[in-house]
Amino acid sequence: MAGTAGSRLAVAVLAAATMMGAVAAPGDEPVLERLAQMRGLPVAAAPQEAARQRGELDAAWRWFGNNKAQALPVLRRELALELKKARPNQLVLLDVGYFLRAQGEPADKALALAALLRIDPEGPAATAQGQQLFRFVHAMASEREARLLPLMDRAFLRGQVTVFLPQQGVTVDETSVCIYLYGQYGAVAERHLRGLLRDEAAVHRALEVLMWVGSPDSVPAVAALLDTPDPETFARAATFLLRAGGPAGRDALRAFDPRKLQGKALEFYRQTQGQLGNMGFDALVGQLADQNEERAAVAAGTVRGLDEAATRQVLATLHERYGNYDGINPIALARSAMPTATLIEHLVALRERSLLRVAGDTLTDVDTTNTLINILRYR
Repeated sequence: MAGTAGSRLAVAVLAAATMMGAVAAPGDEPVLERLAQMRGLPVAAAPQEAARQRGELDAAWRWFGNNKAQALPVLRRELALELKKARPNQLVLLDVGYFLRAQGEPADKALALAALLRIDPEGPAATAQGQQLFRFVHAMASEREARLLPLMDRAFLRGQVTVFLPQQGVTVDETSVCIYLYGQYGAVAERHLRGLLRDEAAVHRALEVLMWVGSPDSVPAVAALLDTPDPETFARAATFLLRAGGPAGRDALRAFDPRKLQGKALEFYRQTQGQLGNMGFDALVGQLADQNEERAAVAAGTVRGLDEAATRQVLATLHERYGNYDGINPIALARSAMPTATLIEHLVALRERSLLRVAGDTLTDVDTTNTLINILRYR
């Protein structure tokens, strides 16, 4: 009976493929069967059901990966056919598109991008499989495709997607998910996020991400938010100015008139006043030394600046290690003989590369890089 049912399923799949205009070869059947199962999955109504479906989808992924020579031509053909539909199956777009991006050929990027752009980021499939959508977008983010930014806004900046890293037992929170995505876009993302600062529904997370990927270019737009009646927006704006604004951010806070502040906003402002007095190169280097002495191989007090050749060697090591500072004292970079603008340029590129590595310690290293960048703006 089971064999008969399996034969009927195979015949049905082949018939459906023929109706869509595809000519299925006998070797295509195992791939088409798995795609039929994927298309047949109902909308997951609860997280437990979504997790169960993820297990089924991952099993298909493993089979495709173990049989790529057989699977890839069929997956390309079927995804291209799916994209011609007025209402393509969202799980096929998500999982087949991501598979082609992750394990296909370089030429498959265009087809994968086309699939990603057809995904409804607020639809039930993408919502239930938010972690898979994150992985797909993260894999594409380094291309800096501007057409993906609206999808990222809807699914992640305005959404509540978290990502569990099972190997490390760590959950990446909603803001960190956005940092991994927007951070790879560099200045493109910074300009885009600045455009969302007047959107009450997006401003909090936009500011949180700008703290990690922004620059003094955003100081005027962020400083304008200091007059907000919302204490949460005020706190985030002030934090950005201190963390990423360099001297321009410091000066904007110093020039701000706090007489209209009250409650939590006034309390936070008073806390910043103590920090403003220490916003200079030497004081900030001392703070960085205290934060990183345990990770460095040499005590901070004995660290001397690197010459330009040694700086390039350290930067090459950091690049190779995706920004991991273990055994490297960042104070040596802060005191480097390399011209400041050149060093900042290298560190910004390092930050973007670091965000390719989704791991429990990545943002700790990115925070060190960002602190270095901000310190160097005072040099």
